[in-house]
Amino acid sequence: MFRPRHPTNLRLCRPFAPSHSLLARNATPIATAYTSYCAQQLRQPTSQPRSHWWRSFATTPARFEVRNNEPGKPSPIAVAAEAPPIPPAPEEPLPEEEAQQPTPPPRRRRRGLIYAVVFACLGATVGSLFRLSISPPPLPARGTPEDLYVTSGIHERAAKLPIVRKLSADPAWQSWEAYDDRGNSSEKRKNSVTAGALSGSKGLAYQRVFWNASTGELVNVVYFGGGTAGWPGVVHGGALATVLDETLGRCAILRFPSRTGVTARLELNYKKPTVTNSFYTVRTRPVVEEGGDALDKDGKRKSDRKLWVHGHVEAENGRVCVEARALFVVPKGINLAPLETRW
Repeated sequence: MFRPRHPTNLRLCRPFAPSHSLLARNATPIATAYTSYCAQQLRQPTSQPRSHWWRSFATTPARFEVRNNEPGKPSPIAVAAEAPPIPPAPEEPLPEEEAQQPTPPPRRRRRGLIYAVVFACLGATVGSLFRLSISPPPLPARGTPEDLYVTSGIHERAAKLPIVRKLSADPAWQSWEAYDDRGNSSEKRKNSVTAGALSGSKGLAYQRVFWNASTGELVNVVYFGGGTAGWPGVVHGGALATVLDETLGRCAILRFPSRTGVTARLELNYKKPTVTNSFYTVRTRPVVEEGGDALDKDGKRKSDRKLWVHGHVEAENGRVCVEARALFVVPKGINLAPLETRW
């Protein structure tokens, strides 16, 4: 038993009383009752006899019975052991605003998934376009029902072009299909590159010529099919040169009184790519040099047998893709068959 050196000062000799939370978690009911009893004794006045107060530090049930001076009364430890456990304190209710506010869902990291989906779709789209440009589907053969069906659709689209509508409605311009003088006979058209070998939906499916007799200007609206490509999706430079040579030649020959002529010089300047499966406009105009209207020793003007023609190929949005100029002459000593007006 612990005996303090100065028993008169009881507050300096208090036994250790653990907190209620510690006992609630780890202590037994007997230790809880002992702690409660010690606290009760400490709250009593200190004027009692010396033999009673220091016996409070005893830890046996007999000491408790002596302290109470009631031998027959049950020990406080037994009473505390039979007492029901202390229920936990109820939780404080939340305010109405916090109770009514819905719990936000957990934040998920979706940025990586979104990026993956976006880049996957972008890659699939670019890959499909690249595959179609590098390896396009097979084109229909010339003269087949599929070819005729595609060609009719191209002509319907061409009729809705602004340039076609504008020039068709202007009475100053005459218009006809290229090589219209040869009709629809394949025997007459096969000798022409553009009307024979390059005809059909995969070639030059559409060629509409507009000519202004007063100014000498000539416009040719052309559709370049997929078969005219050199690099995938880009019109071959030779196909462009062929169309320009014929269009510039029409402009010159329609001005020549003999209605014939040959190409003496052709200059091209490729400025922008010309893509396939698209409509383009070829604009040409005659350029009479100084002294071209002078008469020669035969009494004919020089421009009647020698003429420069300038022209260019432009897209539907007006962008110039190819610039060209050519010199056409009527050969001397060679009798060439005159060409029809509508060729």
